[in-house]
Amino acid sequence: MNAKEYMAGVFDRAADTYEQVGVAFFAPVAAELVRRADPGPGDHVLDAGCGTGASLVPAAHAVGPTGRVVGLDLAPGMVAAAGAQIERHGLSQATVMLGDAEHAEDLLPGQRFDIVLAGMMLYFLPDPLAAVRSMAGLLKPGGRLAASLLVRSSPAEAELLGLVERVLAPYTTGAGSAPFTHKLGGPEEMTALFETGGLRDAACADVVFEVPIQAAQVWDWLWSAARRAALESIPEPSRAEARAVLEASLPPDGYVLERTVRYTTGRL
Repeated sequence: MNAKEYMAGVFDRAADTYEQVGVAFFAPVAAELVRRADPGPGDHVLDAGCGTGASLVPAAHAVGPTGRVVGLDLAPGMVAAAGAQIERHGLSQATVMLGDAEHAEDLLPGQRFDIVLAGMMLYFLPDPLAAVRSMAGLLKPGGRLAASLLVRSSPAEAELLGLVERVLAPYTTGAGSAPFTHKLGGPEEMTALFETGGLRDAACADVVFEVPIQAAQVWDWLWSAARRAALESIPEPSRAEARAVLEASLPPDGYVLERTVRYTTGRL
């Protein structure tokens, strides 16, 4: 199993609780991604790595009934959750498919889009440049690619994750570490990635999101996204004890995490 398939499995298992534990982060990040991509009525949008639909739903509302939004994700649980969101919101202009965004041209032969969204996913891919080239190849002339990445955490988050790692060390190794397959650098590297991938007018902007989290939410928050991979290495009979020890070690007032997300946009 390669790293991409492994992470797809992690997110498949996390789908039922993803962004459902009372700690809002991915939804506001996704809303800002859609705002920066600026879809309009009648546009066709591909949401690559759509997850549970955090970007797909606002994009579908923006394009309206004359537009079209296609969501694509490797995790079956995420596809099912996104499909449920589409049905809940009555979005006949939206659909979701199981598949690899790096090979979307094979899944959507001959189709081209005004906008491709890549929300919080490029660092999970073994070859981000190949992914950007593939997504650029799905754009109409003048079409836009918009991506988001978590690039910097606050001292409070570093303190929290350090505490998680120390407290859970007797139960497992690697707790609190994010299993990214690729570390992407600063704005210059991101704009170069887009330009080498065939896009022009590449630009980056950083936005800071404040994420309040209480002690009782920390385990569920880690369990609901990428860091679930580390917690899953704790033997199941020990997880309740590990959680109780962790929560007892956290400050009762919790934390406010400042998380910096980099938005990169480019045009074909």
